[in-house]
Amino acid sequence: MSTKRRLDTQTILNAAAELAEEKGLESVSLLQVANRLGVKSPSLYNHLSGFQELSTGLAKLALTKLDSAIRNAAVGRSKDDALTAIAFAYRKFAKENPELYKAILRFPDYRDSGVQEAGHAVVRILYQVMEPYHYSKENAIHFIRGFRSALHGFISLEEAGFFQDTEADVDKSYEQLVTRFLSTLTIREE
Repeated sequence: MSTKRRLDTQTILNAAAELAEEKGLESVSLLQVANRLGVKSPSLYNHLSGFQELSTGLAKLALTKLDSAIRNAAVGRSKDDALTAIAFAYRKFAKENPELYKAILRFPDYRDSGVQEAGHAVVRILYQVMEPYHYSKENAIHFIRGFRSALHGFISLEEAGFFQDTEADVDKSYEQLVTRFLSTLTIREE
């Protein structure tokens, strides 16, 4: 009796994401994904055109998961509370999915409209949370760029092992980074 596995693009991407987290994003191949799914690699070509599409799909999956995480964190919150929740959800996502997070960092390389839209959805959440501050579009862009850069910088240094000392709690350091960055926000009068 055959136990042939039913394949679709999402199943393939989920298997690739699991492999990436286990073995590293750079070591994921179509052959490994096929082996994980218990099929021959040519079967994958019924759903993907090749490795580039797999890579693009992983980036979109990662962005969609990040979008969901920060959107859920922001729900029911506003202003500083929403931005703080987003910051902690962002770090949690990166820590729990370090290889998918790396796929997100390749975002500028992707020309795929699905990846572009998923990436813009993540940033749109920040613009929505910034609305009550009444910043000009340009000032909102400056703040959001700085905010994302601060979060990413901390997360990247942490991932690289720079915060191994035990003199200060890393979680507390991140909390202070977020708090201090948000303390620069003021509500602009229209």
